[in-house]
Amino acid sequence: MTNLRVSTSGLFAQGLSNMQLRQAEIARLQQQISSGVRLTRAADDPAGMAASQQLDHLLARLAQYGSNATVADSRLRQQEGALSDAGDILLRARDLAIQANSDTLSDGDRHAIALELRSLRAGLLQIGNRDDGAGRRLFAGTRDGVVPFTDNAGSVSYSGDEGQNVIDIAPDASVRDSNPGSEVFLRVPTGDGTSRARAAAGNAGTGVLETAQVTDPAAWNGATLTLRFTGANAYEVVDGSGNPLSPPVSGTYTPGQSITAQGAQFQVSGTPAAGDSFTLQRAPNQDVFATLQQLADALDAPALTDADRVRRRNAITVGLKDIDQAQQHFLDLRADTGVRRKDLDQAADRRLADNESFSKTLSDLRETDLTEAISQLNLKMVALEAAQQLMVRMQAGSLFDRL
Repeated sequence: MTNLRVSTSGLFAQGLSNMQLRQAEIARLQQQISSGVRLTRAADDPAGMAASQQLDHLLARLAQYGSNATVADSRLRQQEGALSDAGDILLRARDLAIQANSDTLSDGDRHAIALELRSLRAGLLQIGNRDDGAGRRLFAGTRDGVVPFTDNAGSVSYSGDEGQNVIDIAPDASVRDSNPGSEVFLRVPTGDGTSRARAAAGNAGTGVLETAQVTDPAAWNGATLTLRFTGANAYEVVDGSGNPLSPPVSGTYTPGQSITAQGAQFQVSGTPAAGDSFTLQRAPNQDVFATLQQLADALDAPALTDADRVRRRNAITVGLKDIDQAQQHFLDLRADTGVRRKDLDQAADRRLADNESFSKTLSDLRETDLTEAISQLNLKMVALEAAQQLMVRMQAGSLFDRL
């Protein structure tokens, strides 16, 4: 049989420890009720503390995604505005080109139009060099601290790069910000977007290129074709190297007739001279600054003869088609910019839903359930009162009273 030794001091120490424990529990519950925060120490709930820290990290990431999206949206809105302004400039340039194509204008009138076209070109250059308001150029790609476009005696050079910032805007979602200036202003389709035709600069007759287009893309297949006049009333079509086609395409020229060769069709009016030619080729890309420069130069070129005037008319026709393609190019870029802004809106909805979900879960983990806390506080108060009563009874006697 084992003897159990119980001392008076031991009973008092145990009772005191029990009271201190109850008082600590009551203080903790009172603190939770007054602050509204249940989870303040890892010791209170290790698993809950770990989960809350993870949720804090997720909420911080969502906030960063939101900041990223704000920057991206600002640059895309500015790009959309810049593209709209560029479209307005090209619309004005087109109106001027149509106006300049009238035979009733004087050389002075055309010179005034050329001056306005050069002013419009300078306006496009300013758009290309716009600042985004945060110290970065809108169309410099990923390069900072550079002016993207520089005009060198009528030829524009690009100092940006081909890069495009990809910005994270939500978990597993990103968006590209503004396009590089080389894509926006330099690689602009010409002609009809598929092919482009021009009269040779040295044409001496009055032949006007009314149309030149691809009618059968499979038969054409991107080949360069040249309608060449071997006499005032005779023509042939040759390939890009100047060799006759096989089978040959040649005949007697009649103004306004349609001449078809390998999936392409030419239509020329007027009276071409022997040696004059008109070439159709795959539409190249050209910078929009050059398009306006060439048109202005054509209007300022002396027109002393009928051949000079026809040369100018052919140049205006080409310029008009190039402007049409540039307008479509900027519209396509605006549409793509709009799609990216829509992606930003969708990502914002996702972030909002995730934020609400994470915040609710974090609140459940961290905040005090007042009903439960008050109930526990009442229980702890009862337990403390019982412990206090026990101590009173113990103080009233000693171990000898229990023997």
